[in-house]
Amino acid sequence: MTDNFVIRPMADSQADIDAYVTMANELNLLHDKPGDLYCADKVRDWVFGPRPAFSCLLACCGDRPVGYATFSDFFNSDAAGRGLWLGDLYVRPAHQGGGLGRQLLAAVAAEAVAREAVSLWWGVLAENTGARAFYAALEAIDEDARILELEGTPLARLAREFRAD
Repeated sequence: MTDNFVIRPMADSQADIDAYVTMANELNLLHDKPGDLYCADKVRDWVFGPRPAFSCLLACCGDRPVGYATFSDFFNSDAAGRGLWLGDLYVRPAHQGGGLGRQLLAAVAAEAVAREAVSLWWGVLAENTGARAFYAALEAIDEDARILELEGTPLARLAREFRAD
């Protein structure tokens, strides 16, 4: 159960940042992505630098982080208001099934309400049926929408097409 867990913001400490880096790389490996994309220096800049890219909540058992949620602001043009985008929700496998993921998501929802967001959005892989069932139980709307991405060479190629004159 979640009684022995605390959910708190990630601190600008080497221990918290290292724990997040380890878990984020674990999640990447679960999705057949490289397991070394995250490193402490980048994370410190992304979360605590002059232009923060995201916020992070850690779920801790005692002083040991065992899960996290990352989120950032966005503008929801469909609802003409602020929104919060859930980047990742991850609980280590040994701690899954006890309500910790739900508590992390509830903490992000509370942050969305505190920021006066009109919505909380996230993406999920179509084949991740377990996560989709979890989200359906929360009454999340599973729209028939696709999240598209440009990265690397295609992103750079499109950016070069821009003419600022």
